Amino acid sequence: MYDTPGHNVNLGAELVTRSISAGDSGVSMRGRTLRLTGMTSATASTASTDRSAVLVSAAELAQALADAQPPTVLDVRWRLGEPAGSGQARYAAAHLPGARWIDLETVLTRHTGDPRDGRHPLPDVATLYAGLLAAGVRDGRPVVVYDEGGSFAASRAWWVLTWAGIPTRVLDGGIDAWTDSGQSLTLEQPGPGGAEPGRLHLTLGCLPTITADEAAALAESGVLVDVRAPERYRGELEPLDPVAGHIPGSVNVPVTNLFTVAGALPEESTLRERLAGVLHRADAGGPVGTYCGSGVSAAQAVLALRTLGVDAALFPGSWSAWSNDPTRPSATGHSS
Repeated sequence: MYDTPGHNVNLGAELVTRSISAGDSGVSMRGRTLRLTGMTSATASTASTDRSAVLVSAAELAQALADAQPPTVLDVRWRLGEPAGSGQARYAAAHLPGARWIDLETVLTRHTGDPRDGRHPLPDVATLYAGLLAAGVRDGRPVVVYDEGGSFAASRAWWVLTWAGIPTRVLDGGIDAWTDSGQSLTLEQPGPGGAEPGRLHLTLGCLPTITADEAAALAESGVLVDVRAPERYRGELEPLDPVAGHIPGSVNVPVTNLFTVAGALPEESTLRERLAGVLHRADAGGPVGTYCGSGVSAAQAVLALRTLGVDAALFPGSWSAWSNDPTRPSATGHSS
């Protein structure tokens, strides 16, 4: 059951509650009230989120898995452009004890067929609900997600589940941190997640999102962060989308600055240095938004900023949506 009362949709034995607003073509989400005006209240000096709220170390996870009520662990390994099923094959070859597989492409996003929606728009809620049920996610049981070096899938999974009201943390450093700490992997797969006892309720909109129009406005009223590689931001290279460049007024903070060589989140002092310009605008009361190529790697920026007390909004369609709309302008070169 996802909690936005209004319109009932039956999904098997579970009752899913949807709210359709007048003039709105989709689910009316709590996040609709968290956009531009609401984001101005979250600044780097006032918010209380710390790293432990969004990250868990390998040692902490190993201890939690030994408890009587361990967290639900989800393996979400994924790489852009790899053949379908590749991540699941790596899961089948070896994974964390008790982990279940969840597919970013089928559960954590949807594919509408309209390029103006981008490559990884927000998931279909019924599909998300069914996928989480099948993975064993239940009310009252925290979730830990992990991926591998070079992937942003765990950040996307953290974002989607947190957006849906599910307490979730990312294994800092992913599967490599787990093995580097001396922990073992397994071939054994747990039983079907759908057989797990308990219920699942989703409360949509617990993290803010912005539309293309709001992203354009935010680039003027606050700070809009583009986390793609510098050469893509400057418009010198565009391997995926029809137009090169960036959203006018956005600033470039490459997502590679938000990982250590080992794939973990950098220490707070390093993050503050690399995000100094963004934090300055946030401290001044300006709203913060993020985008990337398709809405996956930008979730890492949302996560990093959240550890510093800044609630940044995600533009889910990102550049893949923006660049497929011929009415949208593009800029090239360095930020002004």
